[in-house]
Amino acid sequence: MLKKDCTYQILLHGLVYFCRKFPSFLATRGWEFRHFDPHHVSAHIPAALYLQRCDLAYCWGGRLSLGKFLAMARLLRKKNVVQFWCGSDTLNGRKEYDAGRVDPWVAETIHWAGSPWLAEEVQAMGVQCEYVPSTWVEIPESIPPMPKEFSVLAHLPSASKLELYGIDHLFEAARKLPQVRFHVVGILPGERLQAPANVAVHGRVPSMYPFFRNASVFWRPARHDGLAFVSLEALAHGRHVLWTYPFPGATVAPDATTGYQEIQRLYELHCNGKLQVNRLAAQYIAANFNPRTIREGILTRWMKIIQSPSGGYAPGYCDQQAVP
Repeated sequence: MLKKDCTYQILLHGLVYFCRKFPSFLATRGWEFRHFDPHHVSAHIPAALYLQRCDLAYCWGGRLSLGKFLAMARLLRKKNVVQFWCGSDTLNGRKEYDAGRVDPWVAETIHWAGSPWLAEEVQAMGVQCEYVPSTWVEIPESIPPMPKEFSVLAHLPSASKLELYGIDHLFEAARKLPQVRFHVVGILPGERLQAPANVAVHGRVPSMYPFFRNASVFWRPARHDGLAFVSLEALAHGRHVLWTYPFPGATVAPDATTGYQEIQRLYELHCNGKLQVNRLAAQYIAANFNPRTIREGILTRWMKIIQSPSGGYAPGYCDQQAVP
């Protein structure tokens, strides 16, 4: 995997949270990962210098128009540029596409997506895009047993994103299921939610794992989503996961009606002593989304791009293939 007497140099750009997590996660002999916080003006010149000499630039977050970073990459004639579409960036990309603001050079960089449905959204804009699993889960040493008390868990990173994450659907279902306890975790300090009486609202926590152990169901009725870490973690803990999108081991439940029906079904199984751990889902996550598998998948793909004689350009932007 190594270049002779050399190290692959990778520049990470984009969402700061993930760019900071990536170097320690990807750490492998023969690879160097650098990230310069774009919010710090003092980092702009070092970032440009590293961009000039790096083997590959990886952008966590996709776009179709030229921003400052991609404009600099084009000026430097960088070929190995990978954009990773991870969530709401596809909504912004669609706005750019509909407004005719697609830059051909940007469209011809390599495009990855964090989920099959995000890849389809990018492809619908006439851009070749590959689903590349990049979300990893620390696999629990053992799958915790189902709790004695049935409850439903959800995650909300901010009260301002209640509708985007579908928590209004959860509230509606909760009102129809007063006998079921719901927990919404993750809102910012100082935020408040007007929730039904059977919904407990929690702030940010250092780990969701204690909540997974105490929950029977994890529900993520997001109106738009990527391959969420939290959903994969819930599956890894053997919990029953309801999600907007089809995914192995999860049940599609994007709204209040489908969520209510599925929670009612699972609750009845619990009351009858028949609700079992979602063991097949946990095994699927352990086999496919453990850190080693994800890390090796990413590095192997990057190495192929770097070693490719033609560089990292996609075969071409083809607007006529776009799906309205």
